[in-house]
Amino acid sequence: MYIKRLFLKLLMKYCLSFNSKGLHSFDKTRKSCYDSCEINKICYMNNNLQLKLNKVYKDKLDSNDKLIKSSKFVRIITKEIKFKNGGISKVRIFSNGDFDKNIEISLKEINNIFNLCKVNPFVKFWLVTRQFETLFSYIPKHKIPENLNIMFSTPLEPNQFFIDFCNKYKIQMAKIVLTKKDSNCDSSKNGKSCIKNNCDKCFTFTPNTIRAFYIHGKGNKSKLMKLLK
Repeated sequence: MYIKRLFLKLLMKYCLSFNSKGLHSFDKTRKSCYDSCEINKICYMNNNLQLKLNKVYKDKLDSNDKLIKSSKFVRIITKEIKFKNGGISKVRIFSNGDFDKNIEISLKEINNIFNLCKVNPFVKFWLVTRQFETLFSYIPKHKIPENLNIMFSTPLEPNQFFIDFCNKYKIQMAKIVLTKKDSNCDSSKNGKSCIKNNCDKCFTFTPNTIRAFYIHGKGNKSKLMKLLK
């Protein structure tokens, strides 16, 4: 019992998590992405894992949700990046969650992320979002840090405006596909982590490429086929 309490205490101590892909990630509550997602009913994060989240991890997501809006964000995450396990070289932002739906709040969040990247120039960052309004409001006025790759999870049928904007500002587009054959993600194809595949493609912008991830989660393939019809 003591060991379990100690483990939970250590888990809560850090803001960054270690996800199934073998990457350190900064996550926040799922509500921020669930409410704005057109495919939330087939999201594997909500369908398959919701009941498996322990209270400590949920508390961490709630805490991170507040932290990313505050002036302490850059300092606290930078400290963890530099000293956790001898230093972290890659960080994914939003393995769970997304920018706040309130545009004023989301602009504070993305500004904090940009500043975090600038303070840590030797660390690679990968930001995943589907909140286009945040990108559209912020990116034209701010240069994307060289060590940050922004990935926009496109709607099922992205319009030309989305496509042109992403191409202009070197924002990587991403989509979900129905077969492994159509995926260009090694992890999607073989089920291994990014680390085991020795792959960090998502941390670097690739021109004229849409990252295609194979749909996973029990029963989700048939649900996506219905949405695509």
